[in-house]
This record gives sequence, C-alpha cells and structure tokens, in this order.
Amino acid sequence: MRYDWIVFDADDTLFDFGQAEHHAIGRLLTGIGLTDTTEHRALYSGINRHLWQEMERGAIRPEAIKLMRIRRLFDEVGVDEAAEPWADRFLDFLAEGSTLLPGTLTTLQRLAEHARLAVLTNGLTRVQRPRLEHSGLAPLISALVVSEDIGVGKPDPRIFEAMNLAMGSPERDRVLMVGDRYETDIQGGRNYGWDTAWLTAALPDELEPPTRQIQRIEELATWLLED
Repeated sequence: MRYDWIVFDADDTLFDFGQAEHHAIGRLLTGIGLTDTTEHRALYSGINRHLWQEMERGAIRPEAIKLMRIRRLFDEVGVDEAAEPWADRFLDFLAEGSTLLPGTLTTLQRLAEHARLAVLTNGLTRVQRPRLEHSGLAPLISALVVSEDIGVGKPDPRIFEAMNLAMGSPERDRVLMVGDRYETDIQGGRNYGWDTAWLTAALPDELEPPTRQIQRIEELATWLLED
C-alpha cells in the first residue's frame, strides 16, 4: 500500500446525499404545512447551495448555514414560525439519511486492512457523526474533521491542516484525498500536498488531472490493492 492514510469526503463520495436531502426536505415541508412540490424543493435546494458556496469562499461560517437556510426558506414561502426549532429538526432529518453509495462499505473494509481511514467533510457535526454510526462506517474511521468544528471548509488550507493534525501529521506523500468535487476535494488536497483520487464520470480537458480518476468507489481498492 502506497498510502498510510486515505481521507474521504463524505457526501456523494461515501453517502448518497441526494437521498438524504430528499427525505429531509419532505419531512420539513410536511412539518411546516407546505405541499411537497418540485418548486418548494427547488427553492430550498437553491438557498442551501448558495449558502454552502458562500461558506466555501469564506464569506460565512459553516455553523451559520443551519439557521440561515431555514430562515430564508420561511421568508420566501411566507411561513410565520420561528426558524430555530425547525433548523434543529432539519438536522435530525438529514442525520437519518445514512444510505451509502454502492460498494462503499466493502471497499472501506478492504482498505482499512492496509491503511488508516479518515473523513474530511464540509458539513455539520450533528448530521455527519450520526450518519457514520448508523451506516456502519464509524468503526473503520480513525479520524474525522467536520467544517463546523473548525469554522472553515474545504478548500481552505486550515481545514486540511486540522485533518493533518488529527492524523498525527503523517508525511504528505503518504496521504490520499478521495472526493467527488474538484474545487474542494481535489484542488484543496493537491494544494496541501496530498495525492488525490477524483470520483467523477469524466476528466475535463481544461482541469489539471488528479493522481487518479475513479468512476466508482470500488475502483479505489482495485487500484491500491491489486494493480
């Protein structure tokens, strides 16, 4: 094994975030008395996506998102309720979505026999920690860093430094970052001096390629353990 540590992004790398979000939005809309429509879902998704993009460029702190997205949704649809209790409930709804992408558990079980595994995620602690427990991944993960706990998210180098310290400061050429997003996972990992594996269907010609492209998580074990 060429790496001592393999660091994984969480959403859409390990977890099926689309399914988790679909479930959580449905419970939220029903709870506040709104019809579960495509329009309402699209409204929430647009608000949420914009806020996470703002966090990634350093304009807001991760912990602010959990209340801001619900408050903005309520303002847009005219819900006259306090946003704070629903922001907390929505985190619990998201935490219920612990479905893994196909092949994830068996792949990480194989890799954990040869390297230590970590998770580095732009997310909220109340969501991410329960999902690791419920999915069965927690016993395989030796280190976890969540952006809410650090105050910044990927690709900010400070969160990569926090991950590095959580792993005991290994040699950087002995660490592999695995993720589905180029700007946060691949560029962020490369800038910190780690090798990278990009989970993507295709490599755009205009982007600097990662160390390895994979289209399915199982390909990671094939590359690292069988090639």
